[in-house]
Amino acid sequence: MEYRIKAQTRGNEKPAALRDAGKLPGVVYNRQENYKVVVDLKEFNKVFLAAGIHHVITLELENGKTVDTLVRQVNLDKRRRRPDHVDFYALSDEPVLMWIPIKIEGTAQGVREGGVLQLVNNDVQVKVSPKAIPPHIEVDVSHLRIGDSIHANELRLPPGVTLAMNPSDTIVAIVPPEDVEKLEAQAAEAPAEVEVIKKGKTEEEK
Repeated sequence: MEYRIKAQTRGNEKPAALRDAGKLPGVVYNRQENYKVVVDLKEFNKVFLAAGIHHVITLELENGKTVDTLVRQVNLDKRRRRPDHVDFYALSDEPVLMWIPIKIEGTAQGVREGGVLQLVNNDVQVKVSPKAIPPHIEVDVSHLRIGDSIHANELRLPPGVTLAMNPSDTIVAIVPPEDVEKLEAQAAEAPAEVEVIKKGKTEEEK
């Protein structure tokens, strides 16, 4: 599915005035270029809700040019609880670092035995050509029993996709019910984290 947003390049307009007019200021960047844009806030919210950080969003500029991008950062207006700035990373033919969602396939044997499936990492970081970005990474858990787990280096990645995270990171595990209760109790005692919309810029993009 394609995701597209109309965008305009902008000059020295004040961001506050743009936001008051229902617009969302942003920037398009990569290693070679960096320029300011503005998009309609409602249109962005609709597209971003569907595409998120995992899918390519094509910006349609006023000069007829189109730019394939990934959303790298969305700043929130804490008072109004809405986006007030967005960073679009412009894609080229070079591989890009990005996070791909995990899709669980099958029912684990350990779950049938009373265990609980714990998805430790919802996404996996990979390096991939923009033209070969998969919608998800499938993980077959049907063979897992209580105490078993799958690590990042055990994932079956599609052709052209290479792992770009710690290979020993656990992706999914089947744990005894009592272990889950302990983890939930620890999480309840921990301080709440600030809401995060995206993963942020990679080291290669800074």
